[in-house]
Amino acid sequence: MILRNLIWRIKTGKKIFEGTLGTKSIGKKLLVMITGYKVSIAKLKEKWHVYPMEDIEENDETLLKRKLIVVPKDEGRDEIVERLCKAVDAGKIDPYVWATPGLPLLIFVTLGLIVALLFGDLVWLLVSFALG
Repeated sequence: MILRNLIWRIKTGKKIFEGTLGTKSIGKKLLVMITGYKVSIAKLKEKWHVYPMEDIEENDETLLKRKLIVVPKDEGRDEIVERLCKAVDAGKIDPYVWATPGLPLLIFVTLGLIVALLFGDLVWLLVSFALG
């Protein structure tokens, strides 16, 4: 995902974290870059398995605060996407927002099983290699 985000940055020439997103902590930014990528709002609307990783709060007509969502949930997805669409249509934010694919946990469990069957316990191998 980090490579995908860097390629997007080079291709578009835009900042990865623009606006109020630039003030977030380095840890939160790194977590978002590892688990998500920038996607156009149109693709976010049409793909049901892609979840937004940012939301907006409007205090009044001019003040807009963007926030990162590290753990997106299915509940409220449509409302967040609608708020983002309105902000993009009004020209308040860039049409590219942070999103993450909703991968089922079963994929990771299956990959872990395959690695364990092929290589054994990776933690034990790393510890025994480090200790000599």
